[in-house]
Amino acid sequence: MTQPFAIAGVVPRAVVTPPDTGALAAAIRELAAARKTFAIIGGGTQLELGNAPAALDTAICTASCTRVLDYAPEDQTITVEAGMTIAALQRTLDPHRQVLALDVADPERATVGGAIATNAFGRRRARYGAIKDNIVGIGVVRPDGTPARGGGKVVKNVAGFDLPKIMVGALGTLGAIASATFRVHPADECTAAVRVRADAIQAYALAQATVEAALVPDSIVAYASGHAFEVIVRFGGFARGVDDQVAALVAIAHAQGLAAESLDDAALRACEERERDVRRAATVVRLGAAPVRLAQRFASDADLTQLPRVWYPLIGAAVAGADRIGSELIAAWRGGLSTVIVERVPVAARAGLDAWGALPPSFAIMERLKARFDPERLCNPGRFVGGL
Repeated sequence: MTQPFAIAGVVPRAVVTPPDTGALAAAIRELAAARKTFAIIGGGTQLELGNAPAALDTAICTASCTRVLDYAPEDQTITVEAGMTIAALQRTLDPHRQVLALDVADPERATVGGAIATNAFGRRRARYGAIKDNIVGIGVVRPDGTPARGGGKVVKNVAGFDLPKIMVGALGTLGAIASATFRVHPADECTAAVRVRADAIQAYALAQATVEAALVPDSIVAYASGHAFEVIVRFGGFARGVDDQVAALVAIAHAQGLAAESLDDAALRACEERERDVRRAATVVRLGAAPVRLAQRFASDADLTQLPRVWYPLIGAAVAGADRIGSELIAAWRGGLSTVIVERVPVAARAGLDAWGALPPSFAIMERLKARFDPERLCNPGRFVGGL
């Protein structure tokens, strides 16, 4: 990664790229000793998430920390350095027909550390869970330069301080992620997808009916076009089971008066590219609420219907992306939804805009964690919730 680049609009005075995790720790120790502020970056795909740093002397890039540290296919775990991209990790798993069920908009650039720090998620979260459900161990460098590790190399661990889950979504404000251990899953023998056209309330009802029928889709994603949605339901597994689930889903759709059609691989890839396009827009806002509440909002909010949206109706999350989304709209959404997070916004529109919105009930705990991990407030200060 070369300069110039900006972290939420702020350009660092210097950029360093340690060749390995030992040098990463040394760089942080040196900065901490000099009481210089710093931020950690990976592939640079989420540099606009969060508020502008309160101060930023140095950006530390993990792009050279890309080793596979341990891979045990029989245990379904893999440990890699934080600078490895999601695509490179998947290529390591491919010969063993295993997958890391983590979706990002740009897997060739997005890194393991960045995905953890930003709590990245996508269409497969409904089946495989969030990053917190798939990470079992983590190596970090504390803001004073001290290496530390939490969790282990196996899926089951003893009780204790859950460092892996604390680092997920902390946006690099508690230290640098140096490595991570994930559980991985067997690759599907086959996959199939079905498209159903519906309005918001119908899409919600369809998603709920799949759960009630004990179907297990890989994902249910709804792509918006005005008030209408294209709902893509994807199944994976053994051929017979996939065929049975597709037939059951088609029957559910017909019972609700909805037409259903199978998608070939090319059409499915085109839908997935639409999802990536929304997430790459100049302004991107993540919406969160109970699934029925989001459905009701999409059915009634005239402003939302004008925006490209991707909705995950099983997990109560959606992403809206456009060239510009006004701060007045964001404020209105915050009045009726659980979370409204600004993932990306042009620098010119940042003035007076808080990327995170109202403080969560857990904020006091978050403050104590920040004070414990980074009492000098050197590590990515000000970018996270409430100025942490």
